[in-house]
Amino acid sequence: MIKRASVAAGVALLTLGSHLAIADGPAPATPPPDPLTTVVCRDREDPSVGATLVFDLARNLLVSSSNVGDTILFGDRNVRVHVNPAAIEWEVAYNTYTLNRATLELDVIGRVYFCQLAQRLL
Repeated sequence: MIKRASVAAGVALLTLGSHLAIADGPAPATPPPDPLTTVVCRDREDPSVGATLVFDLARNLLVSSSNVGDTILFGDRNVRVHVNPAAIEWEVAYNTYTLNRATLELDVIGRVYFCQLAQRLL
C-alpha cells in the first residue's frame, strides 16, 4: 500500500512538473554571441593618434582596421592573425603588429598604443 502511494505521488509530481513546463512554453531564444571583438587604441605619446581594430578571433582574422591621425594602420581588411594566449600578431606590408592580450598594448614597429575593448551597443 505504501509502495503504491509512493508511486502514485511520484507520477503526480512528474505530471504536474510536465504541465508546468508546457504552460511556461519554450525559453526565449538567446541571440548568438557576437563573434567580433573591437579594440580601440591610442598612441601613448599623442592620444589624437590611434586606430580601431575589429577581430574575428574564432576565424583568426583582422576583419578591419581604421586609423585616426598619423599612423601606419591603414584600413587593412581580412588579414590573417596568429592568436595565442599572450598576443595577437599579424603582418601587413612587411610590418609586424603585436597586440599584447594581457596589457592591451599594441606595438607597431616600436610605437606603442594603449588599447581597450570597445563597449558593445545593444
